[in-house]
Amino acid sequence: MDELPVVVPDFRGQQALEAWLAGHDVGVLLEGPNPDSPTPVLNGRVVDQVPAAGSRLSRWGRVTVWVSDADGGVREPRRPYPDAASGAAESEAS
Repeated sequence: MDELPVVVPDFRGQQALEAWLAGHDVGVLLEGPNPDSPTPVLNGRVVDQVPAAGSRLSRWGRVTVWVSDADGGVREPRRPYPDAASGAAESEAS
């Protein structure tokens, strides 16, 4: 029995790891433009994909994604921690 095709989601704009996990959830495999690269598609933001969102693939078909880390990747914490002096003052005031 043939499996029903999978509709490819739009991965553009997602963090690469989130896109990879979302692809796995719907039954497609994400790979970079150079599948033999030692760097996995886990860091950065997806900027393009082939096939396009809405296309149909067989289950576990491959979606090629291009990832950009132009924004520097994920930077944690996203806001600076308070310095120790101000943090201590706030906890004493509580």
